[in-house]
Parts: sequence; structure tokens; C-alpha cells
Amino acid sequence: MENKELLEQIVARVAQKLAEAGETVTASGGTPQPAVDWQLPGLLILTQEHGCHCHEVLESSRIRECYQTSCALLQDYQVDLDQVEVVVLFNLTTDAMCKIASGITDTPYTSLVAKALLMGKKLFVPVEEVELSRYPVRKPGSFQCMLQTKLDRLVSWGLRICPLAQLEDCILKEAAQTTEGAAQCEAAAGGAAKDKAAAPCGPCSAEHDGGSEAEPEKEMTFSKKVITERDVIEANRDNVKVICVTERNIVTALARDAASARNIRIVRK
Repeated sequence: MENKELLEQIVARVAQKLAEAGETVTASGGTPQPAVDWQLPGLLILTQEHGCHCHEVLESSRIRECYQTSCALLQDYQVDLDQVEVVVLFNLTTDAMCKIASGITDTPYTSLVAKALLMGKKLFVPVEEVELSRYPVRKPGSFQCMLQTKLDRLVSWGLRICPLAQLEDCILKEAAQTTEGAAQCEAAAGGAAKDKAAAPCGPCSAEHDGGSEAEPEKEMTFSKKVITERDVIEANRDNVKVICVTERNIVTALARDAASARNIRIVRK
């Protein structure tokens, strides 16, 4: 091992121990600086222009308890995604959305989003930052519906859409799930199994009813444009088994996860 590499490893370990102890390290100029917690994963803000909302996430004390935050724009998009766990998108224009959905990465912004998707990073975007959501809803078959399919494609690849007011909670919920690991997955699987056992459907229900005809599944259609996890939970309390959506609806990734865990089908009409 080279002496320089060995020295870097020693410095990194000492800095980590100091960070765990809450101590500070001294820079080469002699100015005391806060110790860095090397164990925290990275959270990257990815935007095409500066704005106040992205700064709020960067400076959030709740977020910084779990992540080391940084902004790609402030780094001229020279980012090492290996150190990043979560990417939060702002200023998702229809142009950028269509390019990413079509595999076109001709700008630093679209290139980083594509790399994050390929690397399996957790991607979030506030619905207010999705340009498509700002236009009035048009009838099926319109140009807007074509754009909606592009957004749906990004969601199917892992992009999570949520209201800006719930962004921190959604990110921190993902962090908690990652920390809990297998125990969290087991609990979710147990809850899904319990729901299935409590409300059998299809051919299975006829056996439990002694051969009687199965009751029709309760359906629900939302009039609101963005369907969130809370909407799905409320629907489950009403014993809804099918949520009908149209081209105008945006179903967040957390809503889809909640529906899957509760054996609720989401049907697009």
C-alpha cells in the first residue's frame, strides 16, 4: 500500500472517531471546523436554477440529521453519485421530463437524473416542481395525456412524487425503512398477509363462503389530481379494493406501495 493511501485512510478513521465523539477537527489554517459525520449517506439537490425551496431542503435540520446535503448546481454538476443515496429533483420541466423518459441525456441535469436511475438511487420530486402539473387538465387523447405517459414512465422507474409540504416526511420515512431493513419488510409483508386473510376475493372467497357467490369489489375514483399514500390508507379503511384512475391522475410511488401492501389494485381507465 502506498504511503499516501495509508495516510488518507488513517486521517479518515481519525475524523470518523472524532465525529462520533462530537469533537471538532482543525483545518490546515488553524481554524476549528465541525467534525464531519462520515457515516451519513448523501442527499443531492438536483435543479436547473436556483430557488428558495431547494435551499429549505439543504438547510433542513431534520434532513441533515440523516443525510449530508449538497447541491449539484453549486458544484457545477460535478458530483460523485457513489456517495449519494437520495436525489431530490426541482424544476422538472416538460422538456427535461420528456428527454429523461426517452433516454436523452444531453444536459448536465438530465445526465445526472439518468445516472441516478441507473444506479438505483432514491429519487423524489415535489409535485409543485413538476411543470406538467401546472397546466389545466385536458380531455383524454390530448397532447397533455402523451406527456403524462412520460411522467408515468419515470414513476414506474422509481421516481417518487409527493407534495412539497410532505417532502421531508417522505424522505425521512425512506431513511427509516432503510435503517430498519428486514424487520420493516417483514412487518409490511405481515400486514399485507393479514389484509388478504381478512378480505379474500375471487375464487378463494367462494370457498370461505361455502360456495356462495363472491361479493363485488368496492371501487373508488378520485376527483383530485394527485393521489397520495394517505388517500390509499383512507380508502383501505372504507374497504376499497380497487382504485380507478385516469390519464389526469398522478399516483405517487408511496401511494402505490401502500396499495400493494393492502391488496388494493390501481386500475387506469
